Amino acid sequence: MSRFTFWKGFADAAVGVILLTKPELIYHSSAAKALHRLSGLRLPNPYPVAEDALSSQHAVAIMVIAVGLAHMRASLDKRALAPFVLMNALWSLFALSTVLLKPPRATSALLMTGINHAVFACVMVLNGRIRLSEVLGLAL
Repeated sequence: MSRFTFWKGFADAAVGVILLTKPELIYHSSAAKALHRLSGLRLPNPYPVAEDALSSQHAVAIMVIAVGLAHMRASLDKRALAPFVLMNALWSLFALSTVLLKPPRATSALLMTGINHAVFACVMVLNGRIRLSEVLGLAL
């Protein structure tokens, strides 16, 4: 069992619940505000008024919960860890690419999640002793 992956999943699920109930705790956290000051990226609006923005924010919260619970399940099987490392690496890549290539669409929270998921992917590789070939699906 990968305890790190389990607790990472638990933390994701908890963050998702917070995003559903009190999103300002994440979107206006000390970390988000510090990255806002350092990067100049805007802080996200925790309570958008547009229906599309509100439903998108709700969908993201649900996805974060689902991803967290899936991490918790994957932590029980070493063979399941490599795809989760890949998912975290891709999450980071897409978030950080948005920050770099489309800054008007980015927020300090997106930068924060990009950094977090890069760290998670690296720690999962080191902690789980997973080879790059496994992450890429090249080792059977």
